[in-house]
Amino acid sequence: MMNMKQLILRCVTIFFFLKANMFANLYEGFDFAGKKGLSLGQEGSYAGETSVGWMSSWQIGSGDAVVSKQDISFKGLKSAAGSFVLKGERKNQNFFAKGYTIRQTKIAYVGDVYGSFRVIPGFITEDTVISMVFALPNTAEMSLRNGLFAISPKRWGGELGMIGAKGKTYKAVEGIPCVKGQAYLVIWKMSGLPSAGDTSDVSLSYWVLNTKQVEYFASKGFEIKYLNLAEPGALENNVCQFGRKDLKDTKRSLYKGIVMTPFIFNTTNVTFDEIRISSKGFKDAVGLGK
Repeated sequence: MMNMKQLILRCVTIFFFLKANMFANLYEGFDFAGKKGLSLGQEGSYAGETSVGWMSSWQIGSGDAVVSKQDISFKGLKSAAGSFVLKGERKNQNFFAKGYTIRQTKIAYVGDVYGSFRVIPGFITEDTVISMVFALPNTAEMSLRNGLFAISPKRWGGELGMIGAKGKTYKAVEGIPCVKGQAYLVIWKMSGLPSAGDTSDVSLSYWVLNTKQVEYFASKGFEIKYLNLAEPGALENNVCQFGRKDLKDTKRSLYKGIVMTPFIFNTTNVTFDEIRISSKGFKDAVGLGK
């Protein structure tokens, strides 16, 4: 049992972390109280201790998702200790079906919204999928196609990623593929999101950065002009991937109560960390340190 002194110390630690980090409208650093290997959705792994902006706990939809004490950290960016490892459902010795976990948001986002997540891939094949899916909570068959939006550093049938919404996607055609065991920061922007019941022209953009690229853009304050000027490539002032998709006169938006869904297919042991959404800009959305 935790004594009073330990409880007070933990509360003070969380307070100061939130004071420094609660700039995003939504945050999950996966700093679980539970032990390594504990499946999400159990006591000690309902939510990270510093998470904000949610209206539910983490639940496993398929495969497994377990607590990890590894932190995906980048120089210049803030992070909480911990992450989780997503495991695809093994069908046979050579194939893993999908694995995903979900958590419901409590805030509706309109206008321009920025976000990011961090990922370390497991093994990769041509048909591997690694994605963050934004879906309605009653989605019967979770997939990229059935989500409101999907941001994927690795898409099915190609080396690179994609961004889009149910049949309306942009597939990256040039860039650097993700590599097993390497850390990546995936950042995104959605412009013109409508209020519930309205329609609007929405623009979706995503970038995938490796460690050196994260450090470079952190030194530039993650100003969007530098991201827009960057070409796909391996240099520090490049981006590994970039994609943009415009949706005309759409009702799709980030409604209150949608589920954030880290999603994989035909892979396993993929580490996810540091999910953020902010209406303030990329500095907030990536956790840029002062």
